[in-house]
Amino acid sequence: MNLFDTHCHVSYEDFDTDRDEVLRRAREAGVAGLLNVGTDPDWWERYLDLARTPRPEWPDVKVALGFHPNYANAYTPETLSALRRLFETHPGVAVAVGETGLDTFRDYCPLKVQEAAFQAQLDLAAELDLPFILHCRNEERRMLDRLAAHADRLSRPLRGVWHCFTASEAYMCEAVALGLHLGIGGVATYPKAEEVRAAVRAAPHERLILETDAPYLAPQKKRGKRNEPAYVAQTCERVAQELGLSPDDFATLTSENARKLFSTWNAA
Repeated sequence: MNLFDTHCHVSYEDFDTDRDEVLRRAREAGVAGLLNVGTDPDWWERYLDLARTPRPEWPDVKVALGFHPNYANAYTPETLSALRRLFETHPGVAVAVGETGLDTFRDYCPLKVQEAAFQAQLDLAAELDLPFILHCRNEERRMLDRLAAHADRLSRPLRGVWHCFTASEAYMCEAVALGLHLGIGGVATYPKAEEVRAAVRAAPHERLILETDAPYLAPQKKRGKRNEPAYVAQTCERVAQELGLSPDDFATLTSENARKLFSTWNAA
């Protein structure tokens, strides 16, 4: 299979003891490319370093850089300017803004601070003509309303992905209408995640992409263990079954969707 893991965190300390082996296993599992997502300024350079030292036995590593809502306290005009400079000096490596969004599941950062960082990153993505990556917990309605207002100001569909999509079919329809892609990960393989699978079945196939969110949210067969990019193949197999497609066909479909969204990763 020719797969893309469009959201992982392989620069996290969880992989410090075996990162090279993890990336080798991903390539052996058919992962041609992955998007390594940096979540706060302290980690941005570490993410770039991994992408700037490619190896032929690894997938093609690209990065997204941004202020995760749980770390939005790090957002200031100065750190936003630093983020803009990283995108300007690493074209083709830093290919998406985020992950950004809203999260009130835990009280890590005041909502008003999250909202300011969120809007600033949406504006930066529009300025640089890059896609953005959305994170949302407990704030789907607020996030979609803000995105709708942003789309109105731009007078065009949005270019981004709702990472770790686990919401309802109704929210899926709103997201797709705004132009968004849906990042489908290990949660879609869980026995009790029928609402997620129903939303995926109803979604336009051209808006589906695959992800792991490694080291989090391993698919059912690895549930409770550290997730890694190679396991995107298991999610591909389960979701393909749900859609009545072969795993190879679904891998090809989602890989092409990822290439178009992120304007990167050459066709195999």
